[in-house]
Amino acid sequence: MKKRIRIVAIIVKNNKLLLVKGSDKYKEYWTPGGKLEEGETELECLKRELNEELNVKLISAKFFKEYVAKSPYEKDVMTISRVYITNISGEIKAAEEIKNNVWMSKDEFNKNKYSLISTTREKIIPDLIKEGFF
Repeated sequence: MKKRIRIVAIIVKNNKLLLVKGSDKYKEYWTPGGKLEEGETELECLKRELNEELNVKLISAKFFKEYVAKSPYEKDVMTISRVYITNISGEIKAAEEIKNNVWMSKDEFNKNKYSLISTTREKIIPDLIKEGFF
């Protein structure tokens, strides 16, 4: 089974978590971020992905946790998600690859308002809540 490292940005503003949705073939939302490219550090990946996807600059990032799960979209891929609590600057302007973005409240999460990737719903967000980040 192939392994893919995905670097994840947790962005919280006004007690709401930023989620993004890709092309129309995806129905779920997920946290911003992306695949670590060869020769790239995790922070370089975060900076690049946040700039490419949301047109914002990374100000700071603190490692939170790592999660390992089967990819929801590729049968033979294991995704290693390395999650960072981040601060950004700039106004969010979603790039072409991002079809939609939402700021989800804890209440909306508890009411299952948005369809989320399983690792985000079952592991990342509950841990963020437990640790007081969201």
